[in-house]
Amino acid sequence: MKLMLTLVLFSFSALVFAQEDAAAKVSWAIENGDALTLQDMMMSSVDLSILDDEDMYPADEAVRKLSSFFKQHPPQSFTVKHKGTSKLDDHYRIGTLQTKKGTFRVTFFLKKTPSGMMIKQIRIEEDED
Repeated sequence: MKLMLTLVLFSFSALVFAQEDAAAKVSWAIENGDALTLQDMMMSSVDLSILDDEDMYPADEAVRKLSSFFKQHPPQSFTVKHKGTSKLDDHYRIGTLQTKKGTFRVTFFLKKTPSGMMIKQIRIEEDED
């Protein structure tokens, strides 16, 4: 019984760590303007919203759009302000992206898949604070 309880707790801890690790990797990529790292973590299609451009894009097209945004707005820092889990069990982070041309609110959702946590959605909006 103790062994089973230990295995359950270990499995739960590993799952929580994997979720935090994925979110940290996405946060790092955003802060560094590294769209290629984001591509490695994207589902085959991503709900992408960058300012007024919003649609569902294949991962490769989403990366091109993110790369273009990062070139126009070179990132300086990204700070996660809020994190949580949606009703669909997707994990999300909301943060502030400081760039050389302004401040933006960034939200991303990670979905559990058989191959790990994958980016389901990214939103980049003007920061109204």
